[in-house]
Amino acid sequence: MRKIARLTTLCLITALPGLDAALPELSALEPLEFDEESQRLVARGDAILSFEDTRVRADRITYYQEYGLADAEGNVAVTQAGNRLIADRLSYEADKDVFAVDLLRTGQWPFHISGVSAGGTTDDILIEGSTLYYGEPGPFALNVSSDQVEYVNAESEYVKMDGATFRVGNIPVFYIPGYTYYLNNSPYYLDLDAGYDSELGAHIQSTAMFPVSSFMRLGANLDLYSNRGVLVGPAAQYVYNSENQQIVGALSTGWIEDQGDDEELGLDIVGQQIDSTRGFAEWRHKHHIGERISMTAVASYWSDSEVTRDFRDDYYDDNQTPDNFAEAAYSGDNFILSAFGRFRPNDFILTQERLPEVRFDLLPVPIFNTGAYHKASASYAQLRENFDLNAPLIEGESDRYDLSYRIERPIHPTSWLTFTPLAGARFTGYDNQQVDPFLLPGAALVDDNFTRDIYELGFDLEMRAFSSYDTVNRTWDINGLRHIVRPVIRYRYYTDPEDLNEIAAIDRSVFDLERPLLDLSDLRNIDQISERHLTRIGFENLFQTRAKGYGSRTLAALNFYQDVLFDKDTRYDGSDQDTFNASWVEIVMEPAPWLKFELASRFRTESMSMEELRTRTTLRSGEIWELGLSTDLLNKRIDQYRLDFIYRLNERNALLTDLRFDADSGEFTRFRLGLRSRVGSTWQIIYFLTFRDGARRESDVEFGINLTLADPESGI
Repeated sequence: MRKIARLTTLCLITALPGLDAALPELSALEPLEFDEESQRLVARGDAILSFEDTRVRADRITYYQEYGLADAEGNVAVTQAGNRLIADRLSYEADKDVFAVDLLRTGQWPFHISGVSAGGTTDDILIEGSTLYYGEPGPFALNVSSDQVEYVNAESEYVKMDGATFRVGNIPVFYIPGYTYYLNNSPYYLDLDAGYDSELGAHIQSTAMFPVSSFMRLGANLDLYSNRGVLVGPAAQYVYNSENQQIVGALSTGWIEDQGDDEELGLDIVGQQIDSTRGFAEWRHKHHIGERISMTAVASYWSDSEVTRDFRDDYYDDNQTPDNFAEAAYSGDNFILSAFGRFRPNDFILTQERLPEVRFDLLPVPIFNTGAYHKASASYAQLRENFDLNAPLIEGESDRYDLSYRIERPIHPTSWLTFTPLAGARFTGYDNQQVDPFLLPGAALVDDNFTRDIYELGFDLEMRAFSSYDTVNRTWDINGLRHIVRPVIRYRYYTDPEDLNEIAAIDRSVFDLERPLLDLSDLRNIDQISERHLTRIGFENLFQTRAKGYGSRTLAALNFYQDVLFDKDTRYDGSDQDTFNASWVEIVMEPAPWLKFELASRFRTESMSMEELRTRTTLRSGEIWELGLSTDLLNKRIDQYRLDFIYRLNERNALLTDLRFDADSGEFTRFRLGLRSRVGSTWQIIYFLTFRDGARRESDVEFGINLTLADPESGI
């Protein structure tokens, strides 16, 4: 009936003489009133007035044809190009797209703006007595109130405020005379933890940041510990984007005069007494200029090895050995030119410093029309390693020149077979060597200048086969099945340098249980490259099905690798390597969105004893619950298990558990039980209780509450 009534009124309008060329579309539930002398139309009852891409809806609309002016009263709603404004009363001049309103509300999710009165266009509004909300308006909503706000919906949507008061609900937090805020950034950052444990006592940890410009938020870390004192330090986040630049970074710092006694402060990882003046500074930075230049910087200064473990355990969990480096790189069409520096501001960490390393990498490119490819790299580095507190008076230094070159020629006897012979060489020169006598006995007899050359021969043999099956399974969402098989054989031989005792070994081999790198040019333990003669045999499997919409979805991957050594060395545990050195098995299975299984294992082949096993199994039931089981096994060193579980109680609350077990000690090392709640659309609160066993510095029992500013667009 409503559609019929609107259609009727539209017909009446177009039938009026002289009006059909000038009038916009106007409709209502009640008959229209028309005053021919004043050229005025009045529509009542769910009235709608449309001007091209603008639509006005209200209880009553009065339209003056001569002036192109519309007056709307009662439940007014204006929509234009996806933007919406709601008001109590509106005057709208169609020719100039200008309006004035009383008691308005507008914005785009997750921002809402309300005001006493406003005027302007839908792209530029001046609002009096306004409030900007982040998330849905409510008693705990973050908001900024101002006497006057200009709302601009241009290429970058923003609000410009004069006299801004930041508030939580109706409670003022702080005031600034004025600023411009771009709506694609969150106005606040807030992370608040409170709790109690026997080491720190009752404590509150907080990080708060507020916008000071369109690309930066500034604030501070402020912590209170009843047993230790006050920790404070500035914090910042910045994001800048333009047509040819992207910058993102963050700074977090904290300083405290620790009130704990020497026993509570304890010793650091090198056995030194921790000083009472403690602090940390963490900086991360990424910068892209155009498509070719990128810069990265990471800086972590800690006064001692335990400061973040004591006061900011989330930092410590992510990074237990702080690193400090900076790199700038230029990417050409087929090369990369870079400068890299690594520094050592933390004397408790043994660091191989680069002061700096300049490097040129030629990416694989064809050699004319021969079918062969070659690549090369050249670098110069100033290296330094100072053992300091680890071993006083021990130091290593060198200036190192390194050049590598490799050529390979793929041969395709058939469409399913590729044979790639390859050859390479690496030339390394050392100047100004100060050889470390702790690592190299008799180093005093070593010349400070030295050169070394190593040559590489080898081949890669790869076979490919696949088969497709018309398999359909609705339970696993399988629509067709494709099995891809790739057997591989990789052979490598490096010549024996026979000169390891002539080098200040700073870039040394490290404890790493991953599959060793094979290519000579990829090795980073440049100062300890030894003779190598091996074959790696692999068997790679991939199972895929059609994805909904387009492409394919991987259901499972199963890979086997076996290393066969012709020249044997010493294993990480000090025993001799076997000819059949190690077998690796890697499995990834994700047959359905609710199930994922990952496994990486390593066997000692000749005895078939398990040396390493890492697994992760994840089960999901839609958005209701998620269960994860992880294992981490390293023979005779680590045997640990973890179970984590999330259960969504309702739309706003979820139960969290995290259980960790050490099979060697037979103890549950940590158990955490938590409740996560959503308050309005703005806040997330986590209540948690943690039990530990055998922790070196943490309390055995800890209770805490975490309050964070949530993303209004995400669920719990």
